[in-house]
Amino acid sequence: MQLPSINYLYQKAKNSALRFPLTLISSLLAVTIGIYLAEQEGVIGNMFPFINAMLFLALGIPLFFCLNVFTKKLDLTNLHSIGVKVGAAIILFLLYFTLPNSEETANTSLPYIRYTIYNIAIHLLVSFAPYLKGKQLNGFWQYNRLLLTRLVLSAIYSGFLYVGIALALVSLNLLFEIKIHDKLYLDLWIVIVGFFNTWFFIAGMPTNFDDLEEIDEYPFGLKVFSQYILLPLLVLYLVILYLYGAKIIALWDWPKGVVSWLIIAVAVLGIFAFLLIHPFGQKEENSWIKKFSKAYYFILLPLVIMLFIAISMRLADYGVTINRYIVLLLGVWLTIVCFYFIMGKNNIKFIPISLCVMMLLMSFGPWSMFNVSENSQAERLKTILTENGILKDGKVVNEQTIKIDSNYYSQDYEYPNNKLVTDSLNNEIKSIIDYLDDYHGFNGVKDIYSQDFESQILNYNNKKERWSRINEAEIYMKALGLEYKHTYIDYKNDYSSYSVTYNNNLVDVSGYDYMIKFNYYDSKSSYALTTFTIGEDKFALKNNEHNSFKMNLFKNDKLVTEIDFKATQEYLFNKFGKGNHYDLTQKQLSFSGLAENIGYKISLENIAITTSDNKLKLNSTNGTLFLKLNQAKNEE
Repeated sequence: MQLPSINYLYQKAKNSALRFPLTLISSLLAVTIGIYLAEQEGVIGNMFPFINAMLFLALGIPLFFCLNVFTKKLDLTNLHSIGVKVGAAIILFLLYFTLPNSEETANTSLPYIRYTIYNIAIHLLVSFAPYLKGKQLNGFWQYNRLLLTRLVLSAIYSGFLYVGIALALVSLNLLFEIKIHDKLYLDLWIVIVGFFNTWFFIAGMPTNFDDLEEIDEYPFGLKVFSQYILLPLLVLYLVILYLYGAKIIALWDWPKGVVSWLIIAVAVLGIFAFLLIHPFGQKEENSWIKKFSKAYYFILLPLVIMLFIAISMRLADYGVTINRYIVLLLGVWLTIVCFYFIMGKNNIKFIPISLCVMMLLMSFGPWSMFNVSENSQAERLKTILTENGILKDGKVVNEQTIKIDSNYYSQDYEYPNNKLVTDSLNNEIKSIIDYLDDYHGFNGVKDIYSQDFESQILNYNNKKERWSRINEAEIYMKALGLEYKHTYIDYKNDYSSYSVTYNNNLVDVSGYDYMIKFNYYDSKSSYALTTFTIGEDKFALKNNEHNSFKMNLFKNDKLVTEIDFKATQEYLFNKFGKGNHYDLTQKQLSFSGLAENIGYKISLENIAITTSDNKLKLNSTNGTLFLKLNQAKNEE
């Protein structure tokens, strides 16, 4: 075997650069921005414009590659080819402005989800662009085999190249004490993965895609991998899912949640496996592959039905979200694919083409996953509020006034509508508001409020670091007259927790001589929470093994007093109810006493209780014990 010459490699690299100039230019520009971001991290005030530019230049890599092979296949004139590429560049430039330009933007998640969909759709387009016209199934398969092979080889070559150069740099540093720039390793990774990897990949593309139709080459290793690894795994997963289906029918406990994604994963694994061995199934000696392939789609249909049952139950209970819309969309696509092949069709190009078209169609318009999910969750929120008397005639009843300024965290809120909803409903409302905040913003529910929060929130968050910005979801929920909290519900043994607000944990120490931190948890055996010495006296703070409400203070092994949490516990439970409360004042979690000339004060940070059979029980607490010795004598 003769190794390729330097001149051969040079000509290959040169020819690929001339064939795919815009692909390489996009790659080079994206890499340049990536290095700039790596080098200037912490210096750039707003990184979003640079990140967005890098993302869309990265999107240009598969897009311009696709357009190159597509226009070549159609044999377009140079002028028409240039026109198509200029149009694509303009579309990329316009799409750039759909991404958020700063963190102050009301919502940053949704545009990047849309970008991800475009990215997947373009990569699907790459898989069939040269064979969109005409059948040429063998050429289509060989082309995708080549894409997969080049992808794997590119990753291997890039990985070894990076490791080799990185080790060389480390050696220079260790052996010759040459100082290596800290971020050079990251810069090197960006160049190799972004630019070298792209150039190596396109260098292996054939100049004439029609020639691929005549190739009769099917790697034996691919057949072994597909037939003896993928297919047995597929059968195993199908058996597991069918056993789960049998369990559902036997127990009449219909599926929910993760089973939908499992079915989709198994279905896609099966489709991928049969695509890999498709050419082998066309040979007479491998006719079983064609029969098994057709049977697979019959076997898949009951699982798709189970998928629809599972997702429809989630939709009925919790409405449409982007994730559930995607599951439903993939379920529809799987159904179409199943019936297509069951009817005897064998055009494997249908698989990527149909998925690409569906993804693009469902990413825009009033039927898109974004509009449908936003409207569904907004209407679901309004329905819950209306059914529970919080919303009347389209407006919030007892709307809580929120003033968003520097004193926001010190304001007291009454939560007048807390009594109208149960803990589970409060959790559900919070879940919807959090979802809207994460993905859509609050345009769909602004009409129910008399206050306009958007400009106030933007002004408050302007030029603040991420961790000091106000939580928009919290504002909108508080305005509903509801506490922004999630209650962990245990119907057998309800758990509640009360804590000092994080932003208001200043403790008054005046009037006391000593302070001791403690952590207390209920136990049936006696143990020391903490011990300390003052002068010649030894003190100990212990739990009370006979009473979960009490803590004992000892001086020289003699009981000084029992510190009783019962009154504080009952006050908190009666005033704030069950659930987790994180915004209490220090005064609400403090109490004091006097015993044997020792004055004490307890300032709790948190206290957790459980309720069982309508009885309260202290679970745990932590805080600070303040002591003043000889208090009565001093007062005299």
